[in-house]
Amino acid sequence: MRFFKFSLITLALLSALGATPSFAKKNAPYVTEEKGHATWRTTFDKRMKTPAEHWEYANKLREKGRLKKADRLMLYLVNRWPNSKEAPQAQRARADMFYERGEYKKAFTAYQYLVDNYSSRMRDYNSVLEAQFKIASKIMKKRRLRWLFGGYKSPEYAVDYFEQIIRNGPQWERATEAQFLIGQAYQEAEELEEAIAAYGVLLYRYPESSLAEDAAWQRILCLDELRKEYPNNLDILDKIVLATTVFLTIYPETDRRDEVIQLRNNLYEVKAQKAFDIGTFYEKVPKNSKAALLSYKKMMEEFPKSRLVPDAQKRVEELEKKIHPPENPSKAKEKEKTDDEAQ
Repeated sequence: MRFFKFSLITLALLSALGATPSFAKKNAPYVTEEKGHATWRTTFDKRMKTPAEHWEYANKLREKGRLKKADRLMLYLVNRWPNSKEAPQAQRARADMFYERGEYKKAFTAYQYLVDNYSSRMRDYNSVLEAQFKIASKIMKKRRLRWLFGGYKSPEYAVDYFEQIIRNGPQWERATEAQFLIGQAYQEAEELEEAIAAYGVLLYRYPESSLAEDAAWQRILCLDELRKEYPNNLDILDKIVLATTVFLTIYPETDRRDEVIQLRNNLYEVKAQKAFDIGTFYEKVPKNSKAALLSYKKMMEEFPKSRLVPDAQKRVEELEKKIHPPENPSKAKEKEKTDDEAQ
């Protein structure tokens, strides 16, 4: 009796999980039937015998607005019949429903599952990338903790999403825009080194893009902000000068030409000032007049158009007098007399 009850319970559980015990006859033909796994969430839901029937039933529930139950049944379909032609449709429907309910992170994950598992069988691949792009953009613009002084933005949270989109479609028409937004997200988060690297990737991968000029300009602005943060870093200064030179070479007709030239002029004066300061240092700290004299002369040679050239010239004249002072007139006459007597 106990064995009989145990058998009934076992059969009931197997039936609830979608598994059917086989009592095939010895001479029955062998048939391969797909057997995925069910989920406990659908234990009490109505389930159909075939994926086509199940898809039709779940889709009707979706049309009636019963989205949560429709999602459970579509998830069951994907798990139970993963290789059926209805599985990609069900997974796409699940992702779309998450998006419609504003559950954007779940929607992105659902779309990604679709790409990872059904990329060759899904319809309209670009529309999936477009949906993921919209989600990443929303995450980038989202304000968190609005109740606390209006909230704050964390655009860098969107970086991983945009990077995944680029991996999904490196040649997609908006892949360049996704890469640009990675740079912009880092820039808005004041992570300047990462922003510079992201804009550099865009220029390397998509040099002919309409966004290439903007990326090059934003890269220059990031370098300039980094220079202000580390004013004594000559390497950053040299990188900006090189970046502006390359910019004007590649985009000679740019609308930003005057801005770039003005920035270059400012950088020219910054470098001239640093060279001038070296001479001032030698003159005041170790009091090495000869080293200071050489530094001022080098500064005038390297930056002949600098506004500091007159000041440098004045310091050169004073240092030369200090190093080679003029002779006293009386001593000069005594020296001449001594020379005459010697002759």
